[in-house]
Amino acid sequence: MKKSVLVLFIGLGLASCGSAEVKDYLPESNGPLNQVIVVTENDLLEGEAGTTLKSYLAERQLGLGVDEPKYDIRHLTPDIFKGAIMRSRAVVYLQLDTLSRAHIKRDMYATPQHLVVVKGRNSIELIQNLHQILPQAIDSFKTSDLKTAQTRFKRSLYSEPRLKKNFGIELTIPSIYKPAKLSEDFAWIDRPVENGTMNLLIYTLDANYFSNETTFLQDLIAMRDSIGRAHVPGPDVEGAVTYMQTEPIFRPYIFASEVSGYKSAEMRGMWDINGYPMAGPFLTYVVNDTVNNRKVVLEGFVFAPNKDKRDYLFELEAIIKTLKIVPQ
Repeated sequence: MKKSVLVLFIGLGLASCGSAEVKDYLPESNGPLNQVIVVTENDLLEGEAGTTLKSYLAERQLGLGVDEPKYDIRHLTPDIFKGAIMRSRAVVYLQLDTLSRAHIKRDMYATPQHLVVVKGRNSIELIQNLHQILPQAIDSFKTSDLKTAQTRFKRSLYSEPRLKKNFGIELTIPSIYKPAKLSEDFAWIDRPVENGTMNLLIYTLDANYFSNETTFLQDLIAMRDSIGRAHVPGPDVEGAVTYMQTEPIFRPYIFASEVSGYKSAEMRGMWDINGYPMAGPFLTYVVNDTVNNRKVVLEGFVFAPNKDKRDYLFELEAIIKTLKIVPQ
């Protein structure tokens, strides 16, 4: 009897260890950032349910100035969803079935992985379930992609102690970035890309800098333009003063946001150069630094003529969202 119980406990222990090992040793997920694998039959993708799905995933990314989707869609039929492709980081599985449901399975075949399963008995149920699950799924996809990008940054880091000394912040920045201008009250860090640059700006403001809610957007644009005039000159043009400004025709988008747990204002729009034909997208966060009673401004902007810019701006967002604030 005692021997049987001992054997049972040993067996259960080994089984538990085995389960833990399987979970711990899931392979790393794969695939490009900002891509979703859609697994479904061709007729479903081309039908009303597929149109609904694409309206979420391929929705235009705001603030880029050109039409680029939030996500690239790679379509596979169920019979070829096997092998390495099953380890993709973001997957939507759309299927007609005898039941109706929608849920997100995490780390099913790899880690990190978000597998969105949407089933329905007909097209109407599929569409209803897509509307119900996709807003949550898209948030999950973005969070996962940001974390993946931030993990990749750590492979080779740019160490800049002056950010902590001068601004009381720390950021995880890839080593390809270098300082273009770094003083006690302003930092400009950039990296080269084909035919252009990706840029990160950092500065601080008084806690009560924005005191009027009704003019907040106008004040935010005016603040940004004053920084551009003072610190971000354009090319030398005889008889002209060139500097970066908020593009004056297209109104930027503004959202309530959060960076590293701090309430923030997020602005997305287009910049251009006053007095010179250059332009591109920008992303600005005004972070409410409650630790040091101030506001920290972090901005990413991209100059890359004739290139897609979504992924460039996404990398800058991923850097900004590694923010750590140090008490001063």
